[in-house]
Amino acid sequence: MPGVVAGALGAVLIDAYLLVTLVAIAHRTTLAGFYRFVAATAVGKNAAGDPNAVWLGVALHLVVSVAWGVGYAYAAARTPQLRARPITSGIVFGVVVMLAMQLVEVAANTYTLPDTYALANAFVAHTLFFGIPVAYVATQRLGRS
Repeated sequence: MPGVVAGALGAVLIDAYLLVTLVAIAHRTTLAGFYRFVAATAVGKNAAGDPNAVWLGVALHLVVSVAWGVGYAYAAARTPQLRARPITSGIVFGVVVMLAMQLVEVAANTYTLPDTYALANAFVAHTLFFGIPVAYVATQRLGRS
C-alpha cells in the first residue's frame, strides 16, 4: 500500500508541474495534447486525433506512476539505505524513471530529441515532483531504517 499512495501522489504532482510548465507557461501543448501524447505510447500516433485518448492517457499515466511507486516501495522495504536517504534516493530514482520513460517513447516511436528546455523540465519534473515525493512518502509509510 505505501507504493500505491506514493505513486498516486507522484502522478498528481508530476502532472500538475508538467501541465503548468508545458501548457500554461511555455504553451508547448494543450491539456488534451499532453494526455494524448501519453496515450500514444500505448496505442500509437493515432491517439493524436482521438478524443477518447485523453482519458486513456490520464489512466495510463496514473497506472504507470503507481507501478513505479510500488516498485520503489518494494525496493525500499528491502534496502534500508533507500529509506535512510529519501531525498538522494528520490533524485536517483527520478533520473532512472525519466530515462526509462524515454526508452518507452523510443520503443513506441513517439520519441523526439528534447531541446534544452524540455530536457531540463523533464529532469525537474521526474526528480523534484516525482522521485523525491515517491521516496519520501514510501519512506514515511514504511518507516525509516
